[in-house]
Amino acid sequence: MTRLRKPLLALALSAMLVAGFSAPTFGGEKDDIKREQRQNNKKLKDAKNEVQESTKAARDAKLALINANTKLSAAQSELGRTRGKLAVAQAEDARLRAELDKAEAELSAAEARLEKAERELKQSRGAVESFAVESVMAGDAGLKAFGDLLRGNDPGLFSEQMSAKTSIGDAQVAVMQELAASEVMLGIERDQVERLRDRVADQKQQAEAVVVQMEALTAQAQAQAAAVAKLVSARAGAKRTADATLADDQRMLAEQEAERARLENQMAEIVRKELEAAERARKKKGGGGGGGGDNGGGTTGDSGGALNRPVSGPITSPYGMRRHPITGVYKLHDGTDFGVGCGVPIRAAAGGTIVSQYYNGGYGNRVILNNGVKRGKSVITTYNHLSRFARSSGSKVKRGEVIGYVGSTGYSTGCHLHFMVLVNGGTTNPMNWL
Repeated sequence: MTRLRKPLLALALSAMLVAGFSAPTFGGEKDDIKREQRQNNKKLKDAKNEVQESTKAARDAKLALINANTKLSAAQSELGRTRGKLAVAQAEDARLRAELDKAEAELSAAEARLEKAERELKQSRGAVESFAVESVMAGDAGLKAFGDLLRGNDPGLFSEQMSAKTSIGDAQVAVMQELAASEVMLGIERDQVERLRDRVADQKQQAEAVVVQMEALTAQAQAQAAAVAKLVSARAGAKRTADATLADDQRMLAEQEAERARLENQMAEIVRKELEAAERARKKKGGGGGGGGDNGGGTTGDSGGALNRPVSGPITSPYGMRRHPITGVYKLHDGTDFGVGCGVPIRAAAGGTIVSQYYNGGYGNRVILNNGVKRGKSVITTYNHLSRFARSSGSKVKRGEVIGYVGSTGYSTGCHLHFMVLVNGGTTNPMNWL
């Protein structure tokens, strides 16, 4: 594919060589030319409206910008979701840390209570043990009081001693019961401490998992932020490219409009002169009556009413509406493409004068050949995408004479000849004249 950067607009605009020119008032041709004028003006308007689609580069730049915007939007959304997850994780971390602090405080208080209960239990056990030892060493107080009574002591004293014995026994029983209760409470405190320790350990594990999650989300957010920054840069680059391409398209549009205006004037003058000369010749030959002259009468071309094929080769794309092979835009294909190799000689379809030959952004190297009046109409043929010229502008050539060589210049996908026929300045199907 060669020179794909050349704007499609060149094809659309240069194809309308005589859009809007003033037609000669020659018989029934006036209405036809006005109709062609309206059609060509519409084509020009469509071409202007589609300036942004005029080149493959512009389409690619536009698609790149759309793609960059889409990727950037997706990346920004993903970054937002990641930051949202991170915020949730951070809130969960704060909650778990608060619960952990509370659990650790409760554990500290429980451990302090346990330590105090263990000390008090130890003291109670010591007191009970001392009482037991003393009781053994002192013997049975009841037997001792009974012995004293037998030895003649006051019976009242005996009663007091027995009451004291009972009181001491009751007190000892109370101490023993309190000791048992303390042991039960101590067991409860120990169980609570173990539960709190397990709870603290579990919450620490949860907090550590959340910290790991936050670290991963933070790294992910940083990577995504970097990707967003890169996509922002890519989008800016794509936009600059699209803007530059559009500016180039607009410049080419202005150039093609200037070229179109020049060609309009040139072709309009050619058509006017050819048709006026043909009319004079017809009147002279017919004495003002309805004589012949359909196959000639002009001052430029030969007398043949038909055109010869400029090259021998298959038709690869006929005249008519089609989807452009490069841009994909549905447009009028304003000529007939012959599939022949580069360097093949191109021959004049009829005798005539080379009006102009030059390079055009869309058509590449092109030759415009005025073939005079045929079938009562001005006929001009153009030969496009040439690799080089064989004659110079202004040269008069005969039918079948070599005027150039097949190429792939301009907006072209490969070697071929794009052959156009303009009748009274407007494009027509070349096959109707071959």
